[in-house]
Amino acid sequence: MKTWGKKISVYIFFMFLSVFFVFFLYKTRQLGIDSDGSFHFSRVEEIYQNLKAGELFTFIATHTFHNSGVGSFLFYPTVFLYPWACLRFFLDPITSFYVWYGLFMFLTLSIAYYSMYGFSRSKLRALMFALFYTIAIYHLYLGVRNYVLGEFIAYTFVPLALYGFYEVIWGDHKKWPLLGIGVALLLYSHLISVVITVILMFVLFTSKLVVDIKFPKVRWMALFKSIGLALILSLWIIYPFFTDFMHTKLGTPSFGFAFLYSMQDLWAASLENHATNRGVGIIFLMAALSGWYFVRNKKQEFWIYILGLIFIALSTNLFPYTELARIDGLFFLGMIQFPYRFLTYASLFMATTLSLIFERVFNKFQAHKKMLFFCVLGVMMCLYIQTLTPVLDRIYDATPEARLKKGNITDPVPAGAILDKDNYYDMYTYRVLYGETDYYPKASFDGNVTTPDSNVQKKILDRSQSIMLHKAKIANKDITIDPSVAPNELVYQVKLQRSALVDLPVVNYPSEKVYVNGKEFPYSVSDRGTVQVKLAQGKNRVVVRYVMKQTYYILCGIAVITWVVIGITTLLKNIKKVETNRGSRN
Repeated sequence: MKTWGKKISVYIFFMFLSVFFVFFLYKTRQLGIDSDGSFHFSRVEEIYQNLKAGELFTFIATHTFHNSGVGSFLFYPTVFLYPWACLRFFLDPITSFYVWYGLFMFLTLSIAYYSMYGFSRSKLRALMFALFYTIAIYHLYLGVRNYVLGEFIAYTFVPLALYGFYEVIWGDHKKWPLLGIGVALLLYSHLISVVITVILMFVLFTSKLVVDIKFPKVRWMALFKSIGLALILSLWIIYPFFTDFMHTKLGTPSFGFAFLYSMQDLWAASLENHATNRGVGIIFLMAALSGWYFVRNKKQEFWIYILGLIFIALSTNLFPYTELARIDGLFFLGMIQFPYRFLTYASLFMATTLSLIFERVFNKFQAHKKMLFFCVLGVMMCLYIQTLTPVLDRIYDATPEARLKKGNITDPVPAGAILDKDNYYDMYTYRVLYGETDYYPKASFDGNVTTPDSNVQKKILDRSQSIMLHKAKIANKDITIDPSVAPNELVYQVKLQRSALVDLPVVNYPSEKVYVNGKEFPYSVSDRGTVQVKLAQGKNRVVVRYVMKQTYYILCGIAVITWVVIGITTLLKNIKKVETNRGSRN
């Protein structure tokens, strides 16, 4: 019982920290929307509206993204946005976001603690790692400065995935489910983070095979089982790529390497210690400079430290990204887009080294352990507040003009605009700052087209804007038709003087069906990538509905059952462990 009491006390402590992390943001009752914020808030709003209407699954945007029917929900995971959407039933939009942010800070603390404790078997080190990893400046940049929320969610599960990989390759192979669970949770979060993590695992695994050719059969089996588990848990997430992505030429987010920062930028940003994508923060910079001394006699810890340094270098222009971009065969690496994404892994490995350093220091001063802990905790709380400086300044220093007002659909949401519960819905009178046209068919908008021809650029822009402005094309004329909306469907009332081919302002995916006056109707795809249907003279009620195939729901059901089995199995193992420990004491 004492062991359980200690475990519970750790999580109560994490709850206290999570409340602290949220407090300074929540008390503003505002947020400064920026970068990816309007994209993710729009996705949550769509899920919330669909839940209100009694629909659990969201596939296309009908309430948000200007009723374009874009499939951001098909190709960008939404699982962990559902808790945020559910909070909307009880809280205003701003408070619900901050509570959701606090929940994920708690989850990050808990998973980081669990992963490091499994790796080191040291509670002190696990606690230090959880604290350092959670308040890393890049983590806060993702969460509350630029609202890069897909990657923010994935950041929470990277330690679990890598810990599971460690157990399969080097540790207790019987813990193989952790690898499968960790990768599945990443797939539920952010697909690019999955790609980076799997590439890292592949490199480490290949290195292991080079050093140790005789890789035990039981570890091979554990690896294959974990891959199988990851697939069972996440095939329903991947399934839309087979049904819609592979059968449609879609305009994906831009490939290439952008926002390349120098080592000088990293050094300066780290010393400043503000929430940013340019540095690692002052505590990890200290670990990078001094860590070699503490790991020099431990091979495993040494290589973890080296990995941290490598990822710091990879996040800057020290690595020849510009030259790589010119090699056609390596074009696929451009899916990473922003090398600063490697800061997640730099933070993880440097937090691992830093936790070792503090464990050594604490053990050296055993008599003052508690005092040292509270001193470190106090410093870290101060650093956290200091890291939030640009986030809080953006709100407190804002002029009255910065408060968001109703705008124009063709204009992007102003960067840094101040939102509160009263003007929240004004955000949807603008175009999403980044991501409005992500996953449009290429015929509708292709952000990867690079041409100096201004006419081509104008044509690309005009097509996407005509969709956002609800411009239907009838007999070569643009006519505004505002749809009525329902979960995963758009309804258009079209009255014609004579039979005509009508190009509706809704982007097309292969799984969509069209119903005219209650009957399923054949349709074609227009040259702007939208639904085009031949309508008869008179009144026509046209419904464009996304219809997911039954296989998707079966795969989703299998995943849910598997999660239930994992939960019950884990619970029974813990109960058995408690009873065994109790019996051994008696």
